[in-house]
Amino acid sequence: MIPEKRTFIKKVAHGVCDLMEQLGCVKQIGAEPQNEMEKFIKKQLFSLNQDGTYEFSSGKFKMAVDVLDSKNLTSLLLYFDHIGVTLSRAYTLASPNPLMFTKDDRKIVKMINNEDIVTFYHLISF
Repeated sequence: MIPEKRTFIKKVAHGVCDLMEQLGCVKQIGAEPQNEMEKFIKKQLFSLNQDGTYEFSSGKFKMAVDVLDSKNLTSLLLYFDHIGVTLSRAYTLASPNPLMFTKDDRKIVKMINNEDIVTFYHLISF
């Protein structure tokens, strides 16, 4: 995956975090991961709170976006699409500052606004 796409994904990390919480994914995956991807998410992207609950760490997610190879990052993002944590929803919730957008970011945002990009799969394919 090209660096510009990785950079944009990191800009919507807080939206991914919020969606994971709103959809109940954090509670479900934290309590009982159902597959290898969920085990990975719990171990690598969640933080354990003092009260024994979990929370999705946007910082750990941003780090994963930086360090995962394209194949594993793609698998993670496609899993997010599968559970309803889509790029367009994450973008809406994140409300990133448009002043921080690069020219490439603005292209992606325009495609999201035009519904040409809805999911992470669309972004990967673009």
